[in-house]
This record gives sequence, C-alpha cells and structure tokens, in this order.
Amino acid sequence: MRYLLIGNPNVGKSSVFNLLTNSYAHVGNYGGITVESKLGKFIHGEIIDLPGTYSVCPNSEDEGIVTYSLINEKYDGLIDIVDSTHLKRNLHLTIQLLELGVPTFIVANMTDELEYSGRKLDISKLSNYLKSPVIPISAKTKSGIEDLKSRLSKVVSSEALQLYYGNIIELAINKIMPIIDKLHLNPRFVAIQLLEGNTELFKNLEKGKQDEVKKIMSDTETEVIKSGTALSVKGAIFNTRREFIDKVVKESLLVTSNKNHKKLLNHKIDRIVTHPFFGLIIFLLVMFSIYFLTFDFLGTILSDYIDVFLTDYFSPFLKSLLLNMGLSETGIFMSLILDGIVAGVGGVVVFIPQMTILFLILAVIEGTGYMARVAIMLDTLLSKFGLNGKSIVPLVTGIGCNVPAIMATRTIADKKERNLTILITPFMSCSARIPVYALLASIFFEKHQALVIISMYVIGTIVALLAAKLLSLSIFKDKANNFILEIPPYRIPAFKNVYRHTKMMVKDFIEKAGKFILLGTVVLWFLQYLGPNGSNVNPEESFLALIGNFFAPLFIPLGFGSWEASSSLVVGFLAKELIYSNMIVIYGGESAISGVFNPVSAYSFMVFSLLYLPCLATVGTIHQETKSTKFTLITLLFTFTVAYIVTLIIYNIGNLLF
Repeated sequence: MRYLLIGNPNVGKSSVFNLLTNSYAHVGNYGGITVESKLGKFIHGEIIDLPGTYSVCPNSEDEGIVTYSLINEKYDGLIDIVDSTHLKRNLHLTIQLLELGVPTFIVANMTDELEYSGRKLDISKLSNYLKSPVIPISAKTKSGIEDLKSRLSKVVSSEALQLYYGNIIELAINKIMPIIDKLHLNPRFVAIQLLEGNTELFKNLEKGKQDEVKKIMSDTETEVIKSGTALSVKGAIFNTRREFIDKVVKESLLVTSNKNHKKLLNHKIDRIVTHPFFGLIIFLLVMFSIYFLTFDFLGTILSDYIDVFLTDYFSPFLKSLLLNMGLSETGIFMSLILDGIVAGVGGVVVFIPQMTILFLILAVIEGTGYMARVAIMLDTLLSKFGLNGKSIVPLVTGIGCNVPAIMATRTIADKKERNLTILITPFMSCSARIPVYALLASIFFEKHQALVIISMYVIGTIVALLAAKLLSLSIFKDKANNFILEIPPYRIPAFKNVYRHTKMMVKDFIEKAGKFILLGTVVLWFLQYLGPNGSNVNPEESFLALIGNFFAPLFIPLGFGSWEASSSLVVGFLAKELIYSNMIVIYGGESAISGVFNPVSAYSFMVFSLLYLPCLATVGTIHQETKSTKFTLITLLFTFTVAYIVTLIIYNIGNLLF
C-alpha cells in the first residue's frame, strides 16, 4: 500500500506521520515547516507526507508539490488529516480531494480538544455526507491511532464526491471534460480545477488544448459575472462548496456544552501576548530569558565543565597516550592531533550544552503555539518595512539555520516578495555563529554575555528590516503584501515531539559542525604549519598568514586588520563554525585573543561575522531556490557591503564612546 498524507497546515499531519511510520518530521505551529515531501515506512507499506496546503489549486511553491504529487505519484489512496476543531476551514481541501475519486481516509484529529471545547462529531453523519470513511483520532493522546492503522490495511473503493455548481459552471465542466479525457485523473476533477485556475494541471495539457480550455474559462467567467452569481468562476465554485460545508458541519458537529473553555482561555491569553506594546515587551523578555539561561547561566556552567575536562584531563591523557605510542612531542602528527583536531573540534563540543538548551527551550515555546502569535503581532510592524507577514517564518527559522530558512520561502507566492525575503534572511543570526559570540563575549563581556549575544540578534533583525525597507522602496516596490497565517490553539507541548525536535537539531548541529570543522581544522592546520619556506614555519610566515595578509588591509578601518582575524573571516565563508575553530587554532587560546582585541574591536568583529557573506551551504541553497547566478552574486555583494558599512559605523561610535 502507498498513501499520500495531505492536510491543511497545523492539523497535526506530521505528528500522525510520526505515529504511523515511527519516523520523524519536524512538527511546527505555522506554515512552512514541511516544505518537501517525506517518505516513511509503515506496517502496511509507505506513506508520503506532503506539505501543508489549503487547496489542491496551488498558490505557492510548496502547495505546488501537493498538486504535482497528486498528478505524478503512484499511490493507492489518500489520508486526509483534518482538524476537528476547525472543521469548516479544513473541509474545503477535503472536498477537492474527494472530487478526485481516489480512495480517501478522512482522519479527524484533535477530537480531545474538540470535546474540551464543548463539541463532538457525529462520525456516521459526517461519513455519509462525504461518502468516505471518517476515523476520529487524537495524535496527542494516540487515541484512535491503532484503529487508523488497521483501516489502512485495506483500501476501500469510493466514488467521487459530486457537487452541483450551477448551470453555467456545469456546462463549462461538460465542455472541458472531452478535451482532457486522456489524462489519467478523474476528468470532472480536472475540469473543475482548471476552472479554478490550477496552473499545475494546466501545464499538463497540450498547447492546442490549452487554447480551447482558455476560451471556455474566459467565456464562463464572463457568464458568471454577468449573471451575478459571483465575481469570478473561482468565487462561484467556492460559494457552492461553502454552502455544502455549512450544511455538513451543522448536521454533524454537535454541541455538548454552551461554554467553549478552550476558546475563552485562548482569547484571554491572546489579548496580552498579541498586544502591540505589551506583546512586544513579553517577546523581548522571553528571548532575553532564553539567552540568559543558555549563555549566562545553565549553558555556560555545563560548557565550563566540558572545557575543564577537555583541557585538564582529555588532552593530557591523549598526549600521554600518543607519546607512549612513539610519537614525538614536537612532531607533525602530535601537533596536528592536539593543536589542530582536538583544539578545533573540541572547541565546538564545548558549546553542545548551550546548543541543546537553546534548541530545547525554542522547541517548547514553538510547541505551545506562541510563535504563531509572535508572527501575527509582528506583522503590523514588519509591514511598515515593506515585508509581508509570510516572511516571518523564514526569518524566525533563520535563527536556527539560514539553509532551511531560505527553503521556507517557498510558502511565499509572490516572486518579488520571495526574493526580497531571501535577500535579507542571511542577516538573521544562525546557530553556527553562536560559538564566535560566546567566545568573544566570555573574554571581553563576562558580566553581560547574554545581553551582548542577544544584541547580535537585535542588530541582525534591525539590519534585515532596514534593508527590506530600502529594497521595497526601490527594486521590490511593486510587490504584493497579502498575509494569511494559521493560528493554532495553545497546547502543552508533547514531550516526545520536544525531545525529538531537540535531538534532531542538536544532531544536525554536531554533524554539520563536526563535518566542516574536522575537515576545516585539518586544512587550516596545514595552511598554518606549511609556508613558502617549508614546514613547521613561524605562523607569520605560513600560507594562512599570506592569505590573511592579502585581505587584512580591508579590515583595518573596522578594527581587526590582522592576518589572523581576516583569515578567520575568509574560511568562515565555507562554514561559520570555522571562524571559531580558526581563531582557536591560530591564537592558541583565550589569553592570546584578549591581547589582540579590545572590547570595541571584538564587538565589531562579532557584528561583521554576523552580517557578512552567508556560508557556502546557504549560497548554494539561494542559487538552488532562485535558479539565478546573477541574484546569488547580488546577494553576496549586498550582504558584504551592508556588513562593512554597519560594522564601520559601530566601530567608530564605539571608539567615540569608549
């Protein structure tokens, strides 16, 4: 058996996928989390988890993946996940899927929350209206999951749901069906989708047939408007579905209590957390608390223990072991292992506790539904800078990593709006930059580490907003500004989901950092160990120094015009983690760094590390998503120029004040 798993955003689709397949796809509270399909094995075959969508007729790139899969994937049936607490909205997609005529299991999720809100579903009536089996479940409590698994063992054939759309549209459907009869999909479904403007299906028609369909669509639109049925064919189809859905919900959704406790509680909390002033203060306090716990308190304590273990126990033990194996204390291999690999990779291991705590807290906050409220609250503010609210998802995602953040822009339908978001996303401080902040903040701002580190995020956000404003007034001035965002109810985060998400993020950080840093530190060590005059040269005469000295004059006005600092930034283009490891390898420890930088130049270096060129992986993703070498090069030039100007201003202001 092979099923496609489909549903609106925030219906618990990925949670159901996890429970059915024992696999894990990130569970989020707003659109853009799952931007590609995921394949999972389950007891009866395979399930393909598709991105959340509101319609089969795509409005964005990720929704296009759903339509593409319906057309091109081989599957035996569909699993349609609906949020039973928002049945009216969810059934619009369900009706489109049922019109396809493919065997479909309708899974009514969150039935526990529905009951808490004082309502319940009449499953029998709902199944009769939709002519498909409806299985009530709760992904949170796992209620109904076993029943769902057993039902999926056998595909039950079902006839296509057929609504009557009125004389004008029905006539158009009958005209289009013979034209597209060679497509393997239900002709009536295809005809309705074409009338709605489904571009993915339209592209599958031959050129001659496209012209015929266009003519029918144009004539039908004229007739619909002329008759006063609606302002468009799509609107007329929507109205018919809405009338049917209203009838279905009225008959199958029963009220058991007059008081919706969940809704009342959500409303009371939202009045505070989405308030334009108090909500912003709360958000800033939440973020400061996160970074205080991570970098000033718990995370730092744990990191210090690991640092002591590596410095005082592991390195001496490893050195002794290598000496007993016959390696020379001043030999090349001893230096490579201790000064290169252990110093570089070990330095990143020190930050694993901080990363774990950061990702854990963010996962908990995201799981409550709070981040969606933040998006709504900040939409008004962001719109003043020329940004659409949909851009919030990539920008927030960029705090973790810029690569998935760039990919998350697929949810943005307008091309100009999407490109604007891609262009400013690299200014958001990803987790790979944190080791650099933590290193310099611990040396020069010991008593204010959290404040200094959170200032990097504030600067990155401000620069992104100002850049967006500038660009929206020039290059992107004609872009659209529509914002639709799903708001989930407040929930207590599921421990399993929080654990899995944290584990996945930490694992990705370790694998990515380990891969780049292990290779990078070895290469950097060789560049420092070798020079034009041979091996084991003075660091100032190494190949790394030559590279650094070439770029060093460029950074003199910024306060860090040494070859050590400039070479760290050069290799940081490969991966931001390498900035930290390069500094550790070159300087040889915190005491050496404290003698080269001062608080102002150290802060300037942190700002430049934040804003300058995105890492190579992000650059590759930008090119992949935009399919434009020109746009990718413009992004590199733009980010470097902005970084230079901002850092120059901060350095000079810092010197005047201190």
